[in-house]
Amino acid sequence: MKLSIQLATIDDLGMLTQTAMLSKQVWGYSQELMYLWKEELTITKENLIKAQVYKCFVEQEYIGFFELRGKGDYVTLEHFWLLPKCINKGFGKEIIKQIKVMSHQLGFKYIEVYADPNANLFYEKMSGVCVKQILTKVPGRMMNIYHLPVVEQQWVDLHTVGLVVVEEGKLLLAYSNNKKAWYLPGGKIDQGEESKVALIREVEEELSLSMNSDRLQYFVHIIAPAYGEKLNIMMQQDCYVYELRDEKIKATNEIGAVKYFSFEDYKKEEVQVPGVLMVFEVLGYTKS
Repeated sequence: MKLSIQLATIDDLGMLTQTAMLSKQVWGYSQELMYLWKEELTITKENLIKAQVYKCFVEQEYIGFFELRGKGDYVTLEHFWLLPKCINKGFGKEIIKQIKVMSHQLGFKYIEVYADPNANLFYEKMSGVCVKQILTKVPGRMMNIYHLPVVEQQWVDLHTVGLVVVEEGKLLLAYSNNKKAWYLPGGKIDQGEESKVALIREVEEELSLSMNSDRLQYFVHIIAPAYGEKLNIMMQQDCYVYELRDEKIKATNEIGAVKYFSFEDYKKEEVQVPGVLMVFEVLGYTKS
């Protein structure tokens, strides 16, 4: 199979839109739903300005297109549509391989995909891990958000634990001297160790804080690519909420500093850790 790609131009907009509509309709959606999605399936000049849109060819025959949009450390696969006659022919797998190579070469750490529910199995076969779900325009239906590695390897889980301390709408973060980034206080869970026990141990090492376990409440489980690790390491993090009362904290060990961040302040940091961004989102601080 000789796969090639070319950047799309303004002259291709009609063809790309038609491809997206025909490809979406393969799953048997009603005309009412197709009309509901018409605007987001229409490829315009804005797509070419804000992202990179690529036409795909096999043996010089057009088969579909995809759109990549850089988001800092990662890239989103905004559109990926094949002509109906080209679906289930193995083309999608080969294109994803090419997208991974391109993303890796451009320095991105992972690929994010908002998947149509009918495409869930495909992205899981492409080593995608569902990191969260969102509501769709179809009542009662959820959409999976997948993260794909930029290397041809399966994700490997790294089990960690994180401390969530909030004060006046700001989140407490600790600066890792090793990874040069702000993280939730916490760390890795040892084999056979309970996450709550691991957090108490890690926080005492990092912040010189002996927490009262009765005040430590489970909050959320975060799944996100692990910053500063190999490109196929997926963090699985149990997060616990704790209210500081009269306790004092002090950065120790490999921690350079501790600081409270608003979401707006954190977005100004050169390095934004995926798991921390997810915690801000769960807290509801990312909404404008």
